[in-house]
Amino acid sequence: MSYRLGISDPLADSVRASAREQLTGAVARLEDAGDDPAAAVHEARKHLKKTRALLRLVRARLGDDAYRRENAALRDAQARLSSTRDADVLVATVERLAERAAGRLPASEFAALRALMAAEAAAARDGARAPDVAAVAQELRAAQERVAAWPLDGAGWETAVAGISRAYARGTRERARAEEEPTVERLHEWRKRVKDLWYHHRLLKPVWPPVVDAVGEEAHLLSELLGDDHDLAVLRARLERGDGLPTAIAADPEPLLELVDRRRGELQDEARRIAARLYAERPKAFERRVRAWVDAAAAEAGAAARSADGA
Repeated sequence: MSYRLGISDPLADSVRASAREQLTGAVARLEDAGDDPAAAVHEARKHLKKTRALLRLVRARLGDDAYRRENAALRDAQARLSSTRDADVLVATVERLAERAAGRLPASEFAALRALMAAEAAAARDGARAPDVAAVAQELRAAQERVAAWPLDGAGWETAVAGISRAYARGTRERARAEEEPTVERLHEWRKRVKDLWYHHRLLKPVWPPVVDAVGEEAHLLSELLGDDHDLAVLRARLERGDGLPTAIAADPEPLLELVDRRRGELQDEARRIAARLYAERPKAFERRVRAWVDAAAAEAGAAARSADGA
């Protein structure tokens, strides 16, 4: 299932087709969960994230009312499918930290902590209200039917240029805020804007595939670094809460907290290194560059079409 817009197609048609494809994928995963409903829900949520990024790309043409209505519907559906995410993520976070910090703490301490996180994740799943997957799927089918009425007629590639430029400008602002004061909340907000930039590069890949794809992959890597940092921040908050921790860790949590902080520092340093290149331009310069790429790609596609017609 591709996630990109066709440079030769009318933008409105391409956007609607991509939105329908993503919503169809989400519904299909929810209705055919098989033996692994957690994986099905995870994949459905990814489809919804892609659809919301698509909405943000064309927000200028959609208008605020349509954008807010559709974004709220997808955001609510996504939230209903994510009731135990943090508890599940902590298990994987402990596993990654244990692998990276092997030898710095007794393996038995990591094993005991992982067992605790797994038990808490299981308890969270048992205690959480199971998402009404059928109801969410029905809501997504209704959202899919509304795609035809999205007010996109007449939208040109300038709309897409405006959308990715807005994502870049917002990311620039959130980066500055996070670097000024790297709180968990500010870093998390920055990551959301980085993910928009990644998704938008995927959508615009046909404009200049090798270059747009390479820049998009750097945005993806940056979002992963910030995501790992956020997961460690959640783990740190759990450790600071203290209750129920394995005996050895409860008696002296500082060595483990130091490992968490050291790894967070490494991730943030790497994120800053990538961001220095990814956000090297001022937003207006970024917008001019992307517009030039789009204009060149559109001219090339038009010439190819005229040549084919004359053949």
